[in-house]
Amino acid sequence: MIQVNRVLNTTRGMMDTGPKYRFDPVDHNFMRIRGRLTPGERLLAMLAAREWVVSAQRARLGRRYPELSPQEINLKMLEEIERAERRQTRPHPVS
Repeated sequence: MIQVNRVLNTTRGMMDTGPKYRFDPVDHNFMRIRGRLTPGERLLAMLAAREWVVSAQRARLGRRYPELSPQEINLKMLEEIERAERRQTRPHPVS
């Protein structure tokens, strides 16, 4: 437990003093690996990532609203998508 706390304290310190990016830094190894994929493989990877994100959102909604049926969870998903589409983007970066 002491080792875990040391890691957490080190991580907290790094987060406070590290550079602040508007976007996450580019993972060059990831980009190299993705660059070797065919367009079809890239599409399949994107669809797999989307499937994972949607299932994680459904699981989160299921935990938050355990009384809802799967159909009602799907409606909640659509509500969240609509709300995200209506949200205005910020005209300036968040500091």
